[in-house]
Amino acid sequence: MKLSTRGRYGLRAICYIAENQDKGFIPVSEISEKLNLSENYLEQLVRVLKKDGLIKSSRGPKGGYKIKSDLSSITIGQILRSLEGDMTTSECVSGKFDCSEKCDAYDLFSKLDYLINAAIDSITLENIVKHEI
Repeated sequence: MKLSTRGRYGLRAICYIAENQDKGFIPVSEISEKLNLSENYLEQLVRVLKKDGLIKSSRGPKGGYKIKSDLSSITIGQILRSLEGDMTTSECVSGKFDCSEKCDAYDLFSKLDYLINAAIDSITLENIVKHEI
């Protein structure tokens, strides 16, 4: 499994917002400059994160984005699912593909999905900010 640029850039952006939470609302232009990422692309990603209730926004000269709730209550799993969709190794395990006859690899894919999701759900933004991973 490999994260797309959407997942990687979005995760980097929300981590930057979390790390700078004490500054107030962080403009996308600052995130773009500090992380050397496309401002237009970041705008798309923060809209998704906002729609899913992970960040909030403010307009105006001091506007930008801020984490919506406590850093300890937002998991990396929530963020990645917001940006990427289901985190899965196989279409059959996710239920998106009808797998009437389970192949020999099905149990392996199922176990990998469980382990990956358990890992990303156990890490919070607070863990990232405090370098506790």
